[in-house]
Amino acid sequence: MRRVKVIGAGSIGNHLAQAARRIGWSVAIVDANPKALERTKNEIYPQRYGKWDESIKLYETGKEPRGGYDVIFIGTPPDVRMKLALDALEEKPKIIQLEKPLCGPYPTGRALLSEFMSAYSCQRHTKVVVGYDHAVSESVSYVADLLDEWLIGEVQTIDVEFREHWRGIFSAHPWLSGPEDTYLGYTARGGGASGEHSHALHLWQLFARRAGCGVPNRICGFLKWEKASTEHSPCASYDSIAAFTIETDKKMIGRVVQDVITYPPRKWARIQGSKGSIEWMCNGAVQGGDLVGVRVKNLSLLEVPFLKTRQDDFYQEMLHIEDILDGKTSAEDSPISFESGVLVMKMLATVGMYGDTAMRSITF
Repeated sequence: MRRVKVIGAGSIGNHLAQAARRIGWSVAIVDANPKALERTKNEIYPQRYGKWDESIKLYETGKEPRGGYDVIFIGTPPDVRMKLALDALEEKPKIIQLEKPLCGPYPTGRALLSEFMSAYSCQRHTKVVVGYDHAVSESVSYVADLLDEWLIGEVQTIDVEFREHWRGIFSAHPWLSGPEDTYLGYTARGGGASGEHSHALHLWQLFARRAGCGVPNRICGFLKWEKASTEHSPCASYDSIAAFTIETDKKMIGRVVQDVITYPPRKWARIQGSKGSIEWMCNGAVQGGDLVGVRVKNLSLLEVPFLKTRQDDFYQEMLHIEDILDGKTSAEDSPISFESGVLVMKMLATVGMYGDTAMRSITF
């Protein structure tokens, strides 16, 4: 039986733990806050999945067994993730999965990511992937296969939107009163629309690569800034809307929009080709799940539903990680490769570095 450790007992940590148990792996959850561990056992896990799984081991940070893990999942806030990732490398797991975004977009976060990248490049024991789970969903994999077939001809532009009010996040974290109580209210820490919904930037570069349109090399962005504070919390500063224009090294131009204000949510992509288009709609299926639609010459050829629940997203990610462990696919070629997550951070860092809307070469 594979052994995995989940660092972070928040909502994402519970999803990862449940998906790992669903696939039959041995799970340990670690958190620095004993109240978070209690909340996992007594509230989050049983309320979300029906009952607590007694096989899951709970440990306060520093008291957990070290070494011998196949996978270490780091589901903490992004501003503390890189230090934990450096520590995880020393345990020599086969895979480290880092949640998204990798870090904050400003100099402090970038310096920690650079330190991890240097350490990672000097070892041969561990592979790293990033938790952009939509990229390994059945529906996105289907879109990628369609692009391989050139069904819609030469791709001319790509649009991706992840527009979702973060009320869903706070309903899953009822102990938080709002964005100011967590990293979400601080773009500098990896929060805001630009960080939290960076699934859109990640899918854009994935679709561009699979369509043969090259790699993003220039970007401009416009962020709408908000302030939020409470009597007991410092003033939060975050972007509620993030709009990006991206150009690849092959001169294909497209658009990404991410926000934390849209309800009902709209998670959507459109890939326009010379002969037709492909649309991907997360949770667009009538019975629940994703929907992919294909049109050629204005005729609707097919609409394919992919029925699923939110829990299935994480289970699909576990299946993908199992394929990497079994040698069926490589971490470097994975849709959730470490390199793809770093590219997202480079795009966010480039926009955050200048604070204007000029089109600039992607740098770090």
